[in-house]
Order: sequence, then structure tokens, then C-alpha cells
Amino acid sequence: MSLACACLAAPASAAPLAPDCIFATSEDLSIESVRADPRWVCDEVKTLEAPRFNWLRFDDAGSAGYRYYAMEARWFDSITVYRIASDGRIASNRLVPEEVHLSNVNDMMLPLPDVGDPQATVIVRIDNYAKFRDAPKIRLLESADRPAGLVDDLVFAALLIGLILAPCILAAMLAFALRQTFVAWYAVMCAGMALTIAMTSGLAASWFSWNLVVFLVFERLGYVLIMFASCQFARDFIEREALSPAMRRVLRWSGIGILIVGGLNAGIIQSPMLFGLAQLVVLTALIVAFGQAVRRGSRWVRYQLLGWCFAMVLVTDMAMKGVGLGGFLETDFLTVYYAMVWEIIIVAIGVTDRALMLRSDRDRARQLAAEMENLAERDPLTGLLNRRGIANQYDSLMRRGFTTFALIDLDHFKSINDRFGHHVGDAALIATASALAPDEDTLAVRLGGEEFMLVLRGADGTLRAERRRRAITARIAETVPQMDRPVTASMGVVEAPGESAAGLPFEVLYLRADKLLYRAKNEGRNRYLRETLVFGEPARDDHQAVAA
Repeated sequence: MSLACACLAAPASAAPLAPDCIFATSEDLSIESVRADPRWVCDEVKTLEAPRFNWLRFDDAGSAGYRYYAMEARWFDSITVYRIASDGRIASNRLVPEEVHLSNVNDMMLPLPDVGDPQATVIVRIDNYAKFRDAPKIRLLESADRPAGLVDDLVFAALLIGLILAPCILAAMLAFALRQTFVAWYAVMCAGMALTIAMTSGLAASWFSWNLVVFLVFERLGYVLIMFASCQFARDFIEREALSPAMRRVLRWSGIGILIVGGLNAGIIQSPMLFGLAQLVVLTALIVAFGQAVRRGSRWVRYQLLGWCFAMVLVTDMAMKGVGLGGFLETDFLTVYYAMVWEIIIVAIGVTDRALMLRSDRDRARQLAAEMENLAERDPLTGLLNRRGIANQYDSLMRRGFTTFALIDLDHFKSINDRFGHHVGDAALIATASALAPDEDTLAVRLGGEEFMLVLRGADGTLRAERRRRAITARIAETVPQMDRPVTASMGVVEAPGESAAGLPFEVLYLRADKLLYRAKNEGRNRYLRETLVFGEPARDDHQAVAA
């Protein structure tokens, strides 16, 4: 979308004309006195300075049909353009911030006054220019059309924004999925970079018409978001043990501080000094935090050091210019954009690395939790489900048609433990579990001690349970050679066919099966009793003795 908007560019104009000389002063001088003042600087360094008044002179303004003064959008109180004819006549046009509306380009345009002399000299006075960063581009233009080369710049900026917004959107989605704040701060940081590129490249002006104050507020907001989110990102991204609690508080409040100062500077107090100091505070906090994290062996800080190295140099230069120290670089926006893209790419690798590690840790934690849950629902001796396991699955089993419940208890098991020892008793229990082996239609449970349960589905559930009960004797005899007598089992079976038992608690079925089991033992053991639950009719039970 950004690329499509950038391609709607108007025809380019002829080459612009830069100022020949500059004169900065804190004195409020008249145009007549300025013309003759010897303090004009006409060397190759022609940039606006911090003093209250800046004067610019265009000696070759008459060499072509220049009709507009253009200046990149910055904070100022007023701009006055004078045109001085060869006979001394002076005409002027004045521009104040309220009259500026940016459209198609980031330049504030002011028509040159007409004095009837095509060779007239042009002098421009700029009052209270706020130098937050490098000096703005200033030039004379033949027309108000977009200058030559701007269309290519807009296309390039649109591609950069697309490159930055891609990880921004993915990070926002990842933050929602992982519930990790550092990913959210990375997304905010990317959004701030995209906003900064859109505002400073001219893309935003190609989309909408902007009032100067609103435009500069949004431009400043991009920088502020980057620095604010950088502090919060570093605080949450670096391992907890690699930063002290005090250092984490410093990062948090440094970010909040730049957010407050940036907000004040954007709309209320135009103070490059205040904003520059806030930037230096943030830089100092980040540098100290990085040093502490490196000393403590942080893995993640390496991504930040590599990704942020160029950006931190540029921010240091910007902060020094803001506090009046002049800085040490002459940069353009392309340099800033490249630093942003480098930061996005390197830090994105770090975010992805940590996100994958978090996901791996979470998967391992879930697997461990599942294993622990499985252990909590399994009998450690036999590997069968325990009472908790069957209780947790009871509702699901009923819905899936498991409506036959067989409660099985080994006969005279206490005498086995007393005579042969508990290790032989355990072997008998393991053999019993093997005889009750579950399948897709049968679930085996050890409820405790020598008591087992089968949960079955299908019309022949009772028959299959009885076959398993009978198999117990043979399996114990086969696998426990210490036994000198057969081991039998008694069983109580409750059938709850159809939907008649829907909503019936597990304990109710268990108690009914337990009563049948108790009767089977009282009636001679080594047998089973069955009961079919039919609600609305008397319960029917069958008694069948089974020989060993």
C-alpha cells in the first residue's frame, strides 16, 4: 500500500539551489543592517545554528526562474523571505507555523516576492529555529512540484516500511500467542521505526495533508516510541538473572522519562536541550545495563549489542546536537534508515531465537506436566489407571458407550502376603493386571490393594469381563511359581445400558458393583453377580456360580 501511494508522485522539478552564505545571531537586526554586516559565512559549511535568528543568502537566485523558497519541516516561529532588487527596492513574504500545510512533500513552501528584477538577491530570515538534530534541507525551487529524485526516495522508503512492518505484525501476533512482553515491546519499537520513516521520508505527506504542528508531533512520536520501547524491550528481553532489580528499575523509568519529555517537546515545550538530555540518560542506562548483562554472561544481550550499535552512535550524535555540543556526524535520513533496518534484522533474529527457546521450554513443561498427570492417574505397580484416573475419565467413557462396570477382588489375598511375603503378593497383582489387559473396548483399573475394575462397552461386556476374571487364575499360576495353590477372584458387574445411567455419578455405580462383589464373596467366592440398571423398572440381578 505504501509503495502504491509513493508511485502517485507528481512530475519532478529542476535542480534546487542551496544557500550561498549563512549568518546566525542572537540580535534582532533589520534587513538593511544585515545586508552590510561583515559576519556572513560563505564557506562550504552552510547549516542553521541554534542562535535565535538565522539569515540565509542566495546570491545566484536570478540565474534561473526560481519562484519558491523550500525548507524541510522543522519547528520555528516565523520565516521571512526578502527579495532585493539591484536598485535597492525590497519586497518580502512572511510565513508562520499556523499557515503551513504539508502536502505531497515534507517541505514548507513560501513563494518568493516579486520586485520586478529577475536578478534580485534573496535573503531569508528564520526566527527561533529549534535544532533537535541535523539542520534541515533548504533550497530555492522553480516550482512547487516534487523535486527531482523524490519519487525514487519514496519508493525506497515504502519498501523499508514494508520490511519493518512485517516483523512488527508477526511480533504482535507472537506476543499474543506467547504472552511475553518483550515481543510486544519489539513490535512497538518496529512501529516507531515505521512511523519515523513514514514521517521523515515524505510518505506521510504523500498520503495526507498535514498541519505543521501535528506533523512534527507525529514525527517526534516515532523517535520517542523507539527509545521508550528500547528500554522496556531490553528490560524484559535480557535474562532476569543478568540484570539486577535496580538496573531493571532504571531502564523502566528511563523509558518513561523519555516518553514524558518527548511528549512535552512534541506539543508544549520546544527544548532541544531537554530532549537531548533525556536521550543521553536513556543511552547511559542502556550502556550500563548492557555492560552488566555481558559481565553476567547474558546470551540475549549479544543480539542487542550487535543490532543497536549503529543506532546508538546516531542517537548519541543527535543528543549532543540537542544539548548544543555540535555532534560528530553529518548524517542524512538514509543513514538512519539503514541503521534501523540493521537493528530490526539482528534483533528479530534474537527475538526468534528466544521465542523458539521459550516454545521449546513450554513444550517440555507441558510434556512433563502431562507425564506427571499421567503418573498421578496410573498405578505405579501395575501401570493400570488408578481410582483418580477412572474418576477423571468417567463422563467421557459414559458418552463413548462404556456402560458395563465390573469390580474384581482376589480371594484370600491377605493370606498370600502373610504366607509368601509382599514381593510374591506384588507379583500376583502384576499377573492379575496382565490377565485384565485392556483393549479398545475395555479399560482396566486398579482401585487399590487387590481390588480391580473393568470398564467395558459393547453388548458382550459382561462375557468379556468374565473371561478375564477366569484368566486371572491361569496367569498367576503361570507367572508366579512360588504359589502352591490356585488364586481365584470374585466379581460384581453392573450394566447401565443406553441413556438410563446418563448423569449417574461414578460412586453410585461403584457402590452397586461393590455390593454385588460382597455378595459373591459371601456366597462362596470364585464367581460373579450381575445387575442391569433399568430406570423406572425394578433392578434385575443374576447370580451365577463359576467353578474354579
